[in-house]
Amino acid sequence: MKENNTGEKIAAYNWYPGHMVRARREISENVKLVDIVVEVTDARAPRSTRNPELESLVAPKPIILVLNKKDLVNPEELEVWVRRLAQDGLHPVGMVATSGEGKKAVIQTVEKLFRPIVQDMKNRKRRVRPPRIMVVGIPNVGKSTLINALAGKKTARTGSQPGVTRGKQWVRIEGKIDLLDTPGLMWPRLSVPEQGLKLAALGVLGPKAYSEEEVARYVLRLVREIEPQALESRFGFKDVQSLDENQILESIASFRGFGEDEGTGFPKTAHFVLGEFRRGRIARIILDRHEPGT
Repeated sequence: MKENNTGEKIAAYNWYPGHMVRARREISENVKLVDIVVEVTDARAPRSTRNPELESLVAPKPIILVLNKKDLVNPEELEVWVRRLAQDGLHPVGMVATSGEGKKAVIQTVEKLFRPIVQDMKNRKRRVRPPRIMVVGIPNVGKSTLINALAGKKTARTGSQPGVTRGKQWVRIEGKIDLLDTPGLMWPRLSVPEQGLKLAALGVLGPKAYSEEEVARYVLRLVREIEPQALESRFGFKDVQSLDENQILESIASFRGFGEDEGTGFPKTAHFVLGEFRRGRIARIILDRHEPGT
């Protein structure tokens, strides 16, 4: 166990299943077949849900960075991240894969990035073909759901467990884009402990990798610091900033009638808090901050 700068103990998670090793190798091979890479991230953690190795794996292919679940964050804060990521040379697009909102923007970005390639084909007097793209992303950020939304039908298996999408397949999108489906990609290890807490808060890491009470306290601390009024309006607090995370958990347990949680560490309350946060019912905040390395 390690401690962060607030003194809270947090776990340093390592997660490197064998199928992720194979996925990395396959992506290195498949990127040679495509023109553009579409990386899916969770808009609530645009940096922490990226694979730090991906850019070197796919270079020099351009990356469209899909910020999925944009409906669960503050639009103004998301726009700040869009501008920041664009400055980093990426092509960010906000989307809600479950509803298809943002699909048109993704397709338009693909077409825009493909125009120089079309011109090169014409200059070489070659037959102009559709753009070829591949979709990648760490598990549980909505990669398969995005593929389904782009294709307009269920073409990739979806689920909440890491590694549920297997194999590869080409999918034609609206008759004009060829998409190569690939397994989700996960980094070998989490070098920054707080990154593990963020991924656990979003449900990217499985429940066996962390303590729900620990993660719930982390979420409540961030919400108290970033958007305290959300806790006050949701649970009837009068001055939530004067409370620590344990006091907030205890108050929520009382508010919800989880009396059996008192004196046991609040497991039921922690589970409830995480569920509400993941559904956007507590606060629509972005867990990553704008400072480098956070």
